[in-house]
Amino acid sequence: MSSTNLFDQSRGPSPKELSEQFFNYLKNEKSSSEYTLLNYEIDLRHWFKFIFDSSPGKFSLETFTDFKLLRSYLAEQGQKYSKATVCRRLSVIKGFLKFLHREGYIEKNVAKLIAQPKMAEKLPKVLKPEEVIRLIEGTPGSNLREKRIRAVIELLYSTGIRVSELAGITYEKIDFKSSVVTVLGKGNKERVVPIGRHCMVAIRDYVDSIPAHQKEGPKTPLFMNQEGGPISVRSIQRNIREFAVQTLGPVGLEVTPHTLRHSCATHLLSRGAGLREIQELLGHDSLVTTQKYTQVDTERLKASYRKSHPKELEKRKREKEI
Repeated sequence: MSSTNLFDQSRGPSPKELSEQFFNYLKNEKSSSEYTLLNYEIDLRHWFKFIFDSSPGKFSLETFTDFKLLRSYLAEQGQKYSKATVCRRLSVIKGFLKFLHREGYIEKNVAKLIAQPKMAEKLPKVLKPEEVIRLIEGTPGSNLREKRIRAVIELLYSTGIRVSELAGITYEKIDFKSSVVTVLGKGNKERVVPIGRHCMVAIRDYVDSIPAHQKEGPKTPLFMNQEGGPISVRSIQRNIREFAVQTLGPVGLEVTPHTLRHSCATHLLSRGAGLREIQELLGHDSLVTTQKYTQVDTERLKASYRKSHPKELEKRKREKEI
């Protein structure tokens, strides 16, 4: 971690040393992704800066047991940021202080005294099936970059895999004969996911367009950037939004890789797929996580009911007349 050395070295390790130990724990024991570690680093650095600004030059490990200081930080955060951001930062601090307490650096974990606020569960954003078709068919394939992003969109929607899983796919993980892909999910767990026929066509079209000298071997990234390295998650997000806006207009501004993952699950559920199958497809550890898609499907059913049922139509007609 690149944070400044804020603490008196004679009174304990620096924030940099403590956070590096914490990140090693997350990476090696919790199998956290690089993306998670990066976000944790940003949030911890933000907290360390608040501590530094509040009491410059007076830091020690005891600072992490100052309940009033932590409450002041959260109060300030609540005035500047959304509830979701504050909840996330509190969660990171809780994990960090729990680690320090477990390792014997601090005698008490003051974060235990603050309950994690409950967030109203936000239903995932999904596209309509016709919108997904417009997005895919509206993405041109006249050059290598366009073919790559079209294959990316097809694969995210066809399989429901995470964008981080897609970015890590190499040639050896694609079975072109059986139309399956092996992805490395959370906790370094591998799972085999089927690929749809149209998606395989898009992937083959993209792969056939890659210059032969760039396909060095089975470990070569399937989706490469201009330098021949694996495409980044950020680039995928940016490309999808770019083509989504071009094909869907304002709706495209909210389209992300996760939108395609959610759309895949919701559309499968609405067409009779079981929750267990969807759970396995998405790589969820708990069925509870998968069950949120039943809420999405129910909301869509309600909207369709209100739009189509004769009694609802009659009610709206009367309301207009009043």
